[in-house]
Amino acid sequence: MSHQNFTLACKLLPLTAAILAGSVFANDEPISNDEPIANENIMERIKVTGSKIKRLNDLSVSPMTVISGEEIADLGLNNVSDILRLIPATAAGFTPDNANFYPFASGVNFTDLRNLDTARTLVLVNGRRFVSGYSGQSEVDLNTIPTAMVERIDVITGGASAVYGSDAIAGVVNIITRTDVDLLELDVSYTQPEQSGGEQGQVSLTSGGRFIDNTLSFAFNATYAQQKEIREDQRDFLDNPVTGINNPDPNGPARIAYEGRKPYAWRNEAGTFLADDGNRYTFDQNGNMKLFDFGEGILEGPGSNSSFCGPSCEGYDPVNYGLARAPLDRLVLMLNTDYHLNDNHRLFSEITFVNYQSEGETSPPFHNQNTIQADNAFLPDETRQLMTDLNMSTINLARSDSEFGSRTYHQDRQTFRFLLGIDGYINENWDYMVHVQRGELLEDTVWKGQIWTDRYEQAKDAIYENGNIVCRDADARANGCVPMNLFGVGQASQESIDWVGTEVGRTAKTIQTSAEATVSGSLLELPAGYLYAAFSAEYRKESSSTNPDQAMIDNTIFGLQILPLNGEFDVTEFAAELNIPILDDMPLVHELNADLAYRWMDYSSAGQDDAWKIGLTWMPIESLRIRATNSKSVRAPNISELYGASSQTFANITDVCDAINIELGPNDNRKKNCQSIGLGNGWNPSQNWYQQMTAGELTGNSELKAEVSHDYTLGFVYQPEFIDDFLISLDYWAFDITDAIAFAYVNTAVEYCYDSDSLSNDYCNLFVRDSVSGEITDFSQTPVNTASFNVKGLDIELAYGLDLREAGVLNFQIVSSYLEKWEYNPTGFDADLRSDVGRYDKPRWTGMFIADWQYNSLKLEARSNYRHSIVGSTTLPEGANNYNEVPSHTTWDFTGTYDFDDHLTVRFGVRNAFDLPPPRNPNSYYGWGYYDTIGRAFFLGANYRL
Repeated sequence: MSHQNFTLACKLLPLTAAILAGSVFANDEPISNDEPIANENIMERIKVTGSKIKRLNDLSVSPMTVISGEEIADLGLNNVSDILRLIPATAAGFTPDNANFYPFASGVNFTDLRNLDTARTLVLVNGRRFVSGYSGQSEVDLNTIPTAMVERIDVITGGASAVYGSDAIAGVVNIITRTDVDLLELDVSYTQPEQSGGEQGQVSLTSGGRFIDNTLSFAFNATYAQQKEIREDQRDFLDNPVTGINNPDPNGPARIAYEGRKPYAWRNEAGTFLADDGNRYTFDQNGNMKLFDFGEGILEGPGSNSSFCGPSCEGYDPVNYGLARAPLDRLVLMLNTDYHLNDNHRLFSEITFVNYQSEGETSPPFHNQNTIQADNAFLPDETRQLMTDLNMSTINLARSDSEFGSRTYHQDRQTFRFLLGIDGYINENWDYMVHVQRGELLEDTVWKGQIWTDRYEQAKDAIYENGNIVCRDADARANGCVPMNLFGVGQASQESIDWVGTEVGRTAKTIQTSAEATVSGSLLELPAGYLYAAFSAEYRKESSSTNPDQAMIDNTIFGLQILPLNGEFDVTEFAAELNIPILDDMPLVHELNADLAYRWMDYSSAGQDDAWKIGLTWMPIESLRIRATNSKSVRAPNISELYGASSQTFANITDVCDAINIELGPNDNRKKNCQSIGLGNGWNPSQNWYQQMTAGELTGNSELKAEVSHDYTLGFVYQPEFIDDFLISLDYWAFDITDAIAFAYVNTAVEYCYDSDSLSNDYCNLFVRDSVSGEITDFSQTPVNTASFNVKGLDIELAYGLDLREAGVLNFQIVSSYLEKWEYNPTGFDADLRSDVGRYDKPRWTGMFIADWQYNSLKLEARSNYRHSIVGSTTLPEGANNYNEVPSHTTWDFTGTYDFDDHLTVRFGVRNAFDLPPPRNPNSYYGWGYYDTIGRAFFLGANYRL
C-alpha cells in the first residue's frame, strides 16, 4: 500500500527524520478493473484512474498511490478508512475517533486528502459517483465498502475536476471492486486490544462464478463487522489526562501543562450551591447536606483555575462520561454482475446495500443556573435552616442531572445503490460506456437521555399543598407534573424522571441520481503514436431532506434545537480529453506525451463553470519518467451550505462605526465607508442597544458560487536499469484555492464590511441597519465565498526489492510527505492570513516505512508510522505556555501471513506493538484522531477458499 517512517530514513534522506515508509503498493501503475470483452481482433486498451481514456499503457500523468485489497487484509484492517489514514497524503478526516463531536455524524468514515477538508476529496467506486454518507453533504462514507471486495484503491494527487467534476480539488480516491470471482471465500478476523474496549471483529463471505457459457458472471459479498466503543477511562493516557491551566507562578509562562484529572469545583451529580457564608455545599447519597469536598483543593492560579479542583474532588468529572471511540456495527451486501451480450457488448450492474449502527455520547443534562426557592418541599432541613440563618431566599443549584443518564444518540443508517450500464466496442478503434445510477441514504437518529426544559423547571419547583408535595404551577399539575427531588444522587422518583425525561429523533433522506455516456478511442495515428480521445456527457441530481421531531424544532428540548433541511440541485456536464503522443524514439526523448482535459458544468444552484487540465509526460530514457500537470478544479457548494435550515441566534455586536471604533480601523476605509452611510462625527448606538443581544439567524446561502482551485504537480519516477527492483519518485504539488466557502459571523461581517475598499462586498449584505437610528437590528450568520488556501508540499517514495535466493525475497519501502507551505485566510484580509505549517494538525513531515520478507508460504512485515514534531499554535508569542512544542511520534506494527495450501491463509500480527500513547501534551488531546487511541492490539484472521 503506501507510506510511513523509519529510522533508516534518516540515513537515506537527512531531511527525512520525518520520512517513513510505505507499503505493498505500486507508485502509479494501476491496471484496469474493466474485464476486456473477448474480441481477439481488437487491441485491448485499459482505463487509468484520472482519465476516461482507455489507453494501450497504464501510465498516469498524475501522481498516484495504489493500495491492494490484499494489503488491507494482511494488516488486519476491517475498514477502507483505516488503510487510507496510513497514507501520508491523508489527514484524519471524519472517523469514529472524532465524529462524536458532531451531532448525527457518529460512526462515519470520511477521508481527507492533503488536509483540505473531506468535502474537497472526491471518492469514486469503479470510477463512478457514489451517494453521500451524510445528509446535506457530498462525502462518501467508507463504511459502505466491504474490504473483501476491494481489488485495489487508487489515490490520485491534484485536481481532477476536468475528468470527474466537482469536489475533486485535493484529489480522487477511486475504489476498484472485484468483478471476476470464481470461488467461495470465507474470511474471519478479530482484533483484541491489550486494554479493554475497541475490540473488532469481521466475518465476510464472498462468492462468484461464470454461467451460460461464461457469458454471465457475478461477484457477491456479505460482510458483518463490529467495532466496540472505547471510553476515556479505558485508556491510561485518557484516564490520567494532560491539559493546560493558567500558571500559578506569575514569573513563568502564562499557561502550563497539568497532569491528572481536574473535576469541576462548582458542579456535580448531587448538586452544589455557594452559600452567603462563603462555603460551597453539596449532598450525600441520602440527600443530606454537607460541605463540598475539594479533595486536593481548588487549583491554584488565576482565571479559570478556580473552576477546577484536584483528582479526588467530588465535582463533576468529564472523564467519567467521555467517549474516545464510537461503536460501529456494519452489515454490507455487494453484488457486481457482468453479462456479455456478444463479443463486443456487455451489460454490467453494481448493487450495494448497507445497514449500520453507531452511537454518540455526551454529558448528562446539566444546569449551571438553577434557582431553587427557600420553600422547596424537598429541601433538607439543614439546608432550609442555613438559608434562614443567612437570610437567603434562593440558592443556585449547579447540577449534572445524571438521573437521565448520558445524552446518547443512536444512529441507524441505510444506504442502497443500484447501477446499470452497458459498454463495448463501436469498432476496432472506439469503445463506449453508458450507465445510470441511483443511490439513497436513509438516516434515523434517536437521542436518549434528553429532558423537556419546561417540565424540568416545573418539576424542580415543588411545594407542600395540603400536606402533599406537588408542583407549584397549577397548569403543570393539571398536565401531570410530578415533583422532582434534585438534592443528592438517586433521590428523584422514577415517576418524576419519566415525566421530565424524553427521547427525540430525526430522520433524513439523501438521494443521488446520475447518468453518464462516454465514448473513447483513437482519433488518428500520429508519427509518435495514436492520438486518443474521450468525450462524455453526464447528468446528476442531488437532494437531501431532514425531519426532526417537532420538539426539536420548537426548542423545547435541553440544548437541542434542530430545524428541518430541504434542498436539491442538479448539474449537466460535458467533457473532453485528449492524449497526444508528441515524440518518441529520439535522442533524449524515448516518449513525450501531452494530456488535455476540459469540462463544462451547468449547476442549477451555482450556475455555469468549467474545469481544465494540462499534463505532460516526458521519458528521456526508458527508466525515467518526468511528469507535470496544471489544472483548474472546482467545488460546487453542497446542499447544507446552500439551503441550511434557518434558526434563530443572538449576538453581542461590536459596531465599528461608533465613536470609538471608527478611529481604530487598519486604514482610512472604515471611516470613509461609515461616513458614506451617515454614521460618524461621534455617532453611537443607544445604551439600550449596547446592553441587549441582537437577534439574528443562522442560515444557508443560496447565492454561494463554486470554489476554484488552481493546482500543479511536477515530479519524476526513476527505475534505474543498473539496480534491480529499485524505484524512486518525487512529486512536488501546490494548491491555490480561492472563493473557498467559510462561515461568516456577525462581528466579522460588520468589521470587514467597512474595512473593505467599498461597501460593495459580501459582508455588507449580512446585516441590516435601522433607517432612522442606524443601529444593527438583524443579521445572518451564513457561509460566504471569502476564504483562500495556499498549500504546497513534496511526496517522496522509495522502494527496493532484494532477492535472497533460497532465503526468500526482502522488500523495503519508504513513503513520506513534506509540507512546505500551508496558508489559510478565512476573510481575504491580510490581517487574517494564517501560516499553519507544523501546527498540531499539519505536521511538516509524515511518512511510513515498510520492510517485508517473503519465504515460500510465509510473509512477515514490519511497518512504522511517523508523525513529525509539531506545535500547538504557530502564532503564540514566546513564553505563552510551556507545552506548545510536541515531540515526534512513531508507532510500529508487526504482521504476518502464512499460506497452508491453496485454500487456507492465516493472518496474524500486533499493531502499535510498543503500546505508544499520544505524546503527554495538551495539544495531543484534542480528540481529532491524529494519534492512535486503541493502543497495542493483537489480531488474528483466516481466509478459506473453495
